[in-house]
Amino acid sequence: MFRKPLFSILLCLLLFSCGGKQANVAISKPMLTIRSSYMNTPFFLAGTVLEGIINYNTKLLSVNESENTNGNEKIKSLMEGTADLAVLSGPEGYMAFNGHPNYWSAPQNIRALFGIFPSIYTGFTHIEDLNSISDLIGHRIALNTESSVSGDLLLYFLKLNGINTDNTKILRVEQSEGERLFSEGFVDFIWYNMSYKYTFAKNVPPDIPIRQYNVTPFTFKEKDKLREFLSVYPVFYTESMVDVSEDKEAELDEKTFASSTFIACSENMDEETAYTITKAWFENIDYIKIFFPSYNERTAQVYFQRRVPVPFHPGAIRYFKEIGFMN
Repeated sequence: MFRKPLFSILLCLLLFSCGGKQANVAISKPMLTIRSSYMNTPFFLAGTVLEGIINYNTKLLSVNESENTNGNEKIKSLMEGTADLAVLSGPEGYMAFNGHPNYWSAPQNIRALFGIFPSIYTGFTHIEDLNSISDLIGHRIALNTESSVSGDLLLYFLKLNGINTDNTKILRVEQSEGERLFSEGFVDFIWYNMSYKYTFAKNVPPDIPIRQYNVTPFTFKEKDKLREFLSVYPVFYTESMVDVSEDKEAELDEKTFASSTFIACSENMDEETAYTITKAWFENIDYIKIFFPSYNERTAQVYFQRRVPVPFHPGAIRYFKEIGFMN
């Protein structure tokens, strides 16, 4: 399993010390654990940024851990008390809070602190003539692992478009394994929750043909199929960054399906801790922009609640009311 390398820790230390915001870190500070995702993903990076903000702007310490990459495992950690914070996608949070029987025996008492950015299911393919999702029939596809919300929703999406395990080879593997299989030519298409700033395509050798493919509502030819998909996964919406981002290169196509990515905690987190973490995040926008260049005061205000599928923690609500985000 992955642990955050030393250079990530040193980077956070260096950036905060250079910014003049470094505080004295006492060993007696309470320790929080953040569950994010495996390394080299925006989810893991968000956890790392949150870790740095907590360590150097609050009376708390935190550590970002990535060994539990499945969203349901992260939520279990919150419920069991082995983690204090988690970086979750909208569908994961929705299924857990509502106790969907495919994953949970009862609704899970998770709460949100704030949304951070839109989450996109991004596909990469070797297929040069891929004009519609149905063109994947008969090819080799990699999705996230069995019993993961991300993998299941994409499998459901494929089935609505006539693609199933009878006519197509579909592998359910971790994202890192899917990327390896794709790079080595063992699969033709990989599809994962990669967020909107994912850089996997830049790391693929230039001699390998590659195209990016995102879920769009117009992938469905029949509106009844689109309605059926959204009835199961109502956390999705269409998004464009054009009105909320200063970084034009980071704009999303207005036809792109997105869901929220948000920081979650248990309902048992005390109000003062939830308030302190939320306040620290929104008072360090410039630091966040170092890692997520398109993030700014406007995106922070827009995405803090955009389709976040679980109730906000009272401590977060208290802060949002103070700054005018909520009435």
